[in-house]
Amino acid sequence: MRDSPKPAVDDVVRAALSIGDVQSAVIFVPAAGSSDLELAGVAGIDGPALEGLLAAVRNPSHPIVRTLADDAPSFDVLPMNPGGPRLRSHLPLRANRTTVGVLALAHQSPLDDAQRQALIALAAEAATAV
Repeated sequence: MRDSPKPAVDDVVRAALSIGDVQSAVIFVPAAGSSDLELAGVAGIDGPALEGLLAAVRNPSHPIVRTLADDAPSFDVLPMNPGGPRLRSHLPLRANRTTVGVLALAHQSPLDDAQRQALIALAAEAATAV
């Protein structure tokens, strides 16, 4: 994990918890000099669940890792592994036409258009903060 995440990144993940029924939010960024991802911000998940997520994103086929190559967000996706909220959403963080990270969310219910737009705005805010 980065030595000191920027406060704005932490603000974004905390703000995501107020949208719909989002229960956890994380921001991952590419680790310098590596193909790994590192955690830049987290809210609503800790302990063994967070440790499991950190291990899972080492897999190049994990949806969070694959989101780095996506141009658009993916919403309301079933998780790879059972447990926790029923759905996941992944938003690439894009700055200057480059993906600089991923905002990943876990939630129980599908997101409506207003919630999706609010999360897209948060992802844009996060992209400038990482």
